[in-house]
Amino acid sequence: MKNGKMRIRMKLHSHNKNEQKSVLTFGKNRSLSIIVVNWNSGNQILECLKSIEHAKKVNFYLKKVIIVDNASTDGSLNNIENIKLPLKIIRNPKNYGFAKACNIGAKDAEEDFILFLNPDMIVFEDTFVNLFNYIHEHDKSETGIYGIQLLDMDENIQKTCARFPTLWNLIVRTVGLDTICPKIFKSYRMAEWSHRETKEVEQVIGAFFLVKKHLFERLDGFDESFFVYFEEVDFSRRAYELGFRTSYITEAKAYHKGGGTSEKVKGKRLFYNAQSRVIYAFKHFGLIKGLILMGFVYFIEPISRISFLILKRNFDEISEMIKGYIYLYKNIIKIIKAGTK
Repeated sequence: MKNGKMRIRMKLHSHNKNEQKSVLTFGKNRSLSIIVVNWNSGNQILECLKSIEHAKKVNFYLKKVIIVDNASTDGSLNNIENIKLPLKIIRNPKNYGFAKACNIGAKDAEEDFILFLNPDMIVFEDTFVNLFNYIHEHDKSETGIYGIQLLDMDENIQKTCARFPTLWNLIVRTVGLDTICPKIFKSYRMAEWSHRETKEVEQVIGAFFLVKKHLFERLDGFDESFFVYFEEVDFSRRAYELGFRTSYITEAKAYHKGGGTSEKVKGKRLFYNAQSRVIYAFKHFGLIKGLILMGFVYFIEPISRISFLILKRNFDEISEMIKGYIYLYKNIIKIIKAGTK
C-alpha cells in the first residue's frame, strides 16, 4: 500500500511522456466550476483540494471551487482556507444528502461546465489539461456529460462505466447472481469491458461527473429523492432521453479511493443504496415493476446477503447489515411516495 501511495504522489507532479498530450492554446477557453460535497471526509477533502491547486490550468478557466458541507462534525474544513483556490464554502445546517447538496452548490456555478467531484478524488497535474484538450478537439453538441479514467492506489483501472439498469439487472444484483455466475447473469455494470479506450457510454460514475451547465439547468439538476446513490444514473438517463450522450475519455485520468465517507456507516450505506434502487425502479419502470423490485430488496436480498456473509465467515458485518434493513423497513411508505411522486 505504501508503494501505491508513492506512485500516486509521483504522478501528481509528473507526466508519462507516452501518454501526455500537447498543451494547446485556445482563443476561447471553456470555464469551469467544481463542486465538492463534504460530509465528515477527514483529511480526504484537503488532499483533494491540494491536488486541484497543483493541477495545470492552461486551457480552461477555473472560476470557482464550491464546497458544500453537509453539517460535518469532524473538523474536515478547518484548514482548507489556506488552499490557493477561488473557494466558496456553503455550510448546510444538516445533512441534506448528496443530490440536494450538489443542487445547492450548482446555484452558484455560472460557468460552461460543472464538475461534481467526490472528496476522495485526487486529480493529477495533467488531468484538466488533457480533459479540456479532448473537449476542445472532440466536443459535440449532443455530448452533455463527460467522465474520465479512474485509477486505484496501485494504478489499476477502475471499471466505472455502466449501462442503464433494467428491472432484470437490478433483480440479478439483489439476489447476488451476478457475483455467483457473472458470465450468465450480467450486471448493468460494464465489468467485462477493459475501460482502456475512449467511447460513448450510457453512464459514468458520479465521483468525477462533468456536466454542461445548460444541460444541468434543463434537467433541474439532480433528483433530490435520491439522498445518495443513483442520482447520477437517474440524471444520465434523463439526459439520454432528451438526446444527450455521455462520453468516457481515457486521455484524462485521476485517482479515486472509493467508498468515501460511507465506509464509516455501513448500515446507512446499505439503506441508502437499497432505497435509491427502489426509487429508481418506481420512477423509470412504473408502479408494478417498482413493487416487484421492492419485494426482492425487502425479502430476498437480506437472506442472500446473510448467506454470503456466513459463507465468508464475516460475522462482524451481519449486525450492520441488519441495521440497514431495519432503516429500510421503517421507511417503506416514504420510499414508495418518493418513487411515485
